[in-house]
Amino acid sequence: MEVRIEDLVKRFDDVIAVNKVNATFESGKLIALLGPSGCGKSTMLNMLSGIMPVTEGKIYFDDRDVTMLSPDKREVGLVFQNYALYPHMSVLENICFPLKIKRVPKAERIEKAKEYARMVHIDDYLDRLPKELSGGQQQRVAIARALVKQPKLLLLDEPLSNLDAKLRVEMREEIRRIQRESGVTTVFVTHDQEEATSISDYIMLMKLGVKQQFAKTRNLYNDPANLFVADFIGNPTINQLHGIYEKGNFRPDAYENAIPIGRYQIEDGSRVVFASRPESVIVEKKNGKTVMEVEETYVSGKDTLCVLKAGDGRLRAYVDNDSAPQEKDLVSVSFRDRGVFVFNEESGERYYE
Repeated sequence: MEVRIEDLVKRFDDVIAVNKVNATFESGKLIALLGPSGCGKSTMLNMLSGIMPVTEGKIYFDDRDVTMLSPDKREVGLVFQNYALYPHMSVLENICFPLKIKRVPKAERIEKAKEYARMVHIDDYLDRLPKELSGGQQQRVAIARALVKQPKLLLLDEPLSNLDAKLRVEMREEIRRIQRESGVTTVFVTHDQEEATSISDYIMLMKLGVKQQFAKTRNLYNDPANLFVADFIGNPTINQLHGIYEKGNFRPDAYENAIPIGRYQIEDGSRVVFASRPESVIVEKKNGKTVMEVEETYVSGKDTLCVLKAGDGRLRAYVDNDSAPQEKDLVSVSFRDRGVFVFNEESGERYYE
C-alpha cells in the first residue's frame, strides 16, 4: 500500500511538532523516520496510525483519505518501544488477541498465529509468558501480533531501543527479513542513523518538525541536501572546516594556505563550511601542495584513521596501514571529487558548482 502525506502539520499549543511535511512512501518499502529527539518523527507515526489527530494536511492510503479515520479502520499494525505484551497471556494468546477481537474463529486464529510465529522464529515459545522471554523474543512476539491481522501498513516506534548492542544488530536484520517476507509497507522510527541506514529503503531525516531530506538511503550520504544532513549521516562524522571562499579557493580559519575546491556559485568573501568525508581526503608525502600536520593516528582494521590539523579545524582521513604517516609528520592533502561539499555557514544551505 502506498502512503501519501500532504502538508502535514501537528501543533501542540504554540509548539509546531510537525511542519508542512510532504512525502510519498512506496508500497512494500521500509521507510525510516530519522532524527534527534524532539524532531517530530514519533508524532508523525502517531498521526499515520490515527492515535493522534492531524492539525492540518491530509494522509492517504493509496487513494483513500484516512485523515479523519480512527485507528481500528486504518488497517495498521503497531509495535511500540516497550512491546506492550499482555503479561498474563502466553505467546500464542498474545499473537491471537487481535484476531480474537475481530471474532475470528478459534481454530483459524490459532493457525494464523502459528504461521506468523514461524515467520518471526518464535514458534518454539508459544506456551511461555512474556516474562519468560528475552527482550529480542518479546519484540518478535510484538511484531507477530502486529502482522497477524495482515495490516496494510506496519508502524514501528523505536523498537530496538530497549535491547543491548549485539541484540540490536541481530534484530534489525530480522526486522528487514520479516518486512521483505511479509511485503508490508513499513515505517520505522529511530534516532540511530546506523539502524536507519542498515535496513531501510528510504530515509526521511527530520529536524524540529521539518523534513530535511527524503531519499534513498545512500543518497543522504552521497548527496546531502544541507549541512545538517551531511553531519547527521555518516560515521565518522563528516569533516567540517570553516573559512572564506575566494575565486575557487577555500581559506580555512587560521590556516596559512588556500585549498583549491573549484568554482561554486558563491560570492567572493563569503563565510562557508567546506565538508569532506574521511574516505574522500587523500593523504600523500609532503610534495609542496596543501600541507597539514598529523596530530593523531588510530588503527582501524586494514586502515589507519589520521587526524590532520588545518588551522582552527581538523580533518579525519583514512590511509592504508602500509603507507600511514606518523604523528607530527607533515603531509600533503588533496580531495576526491566525490564526498566533498560546500555549505553556507549561517544557513547550512548547500552550494553547487
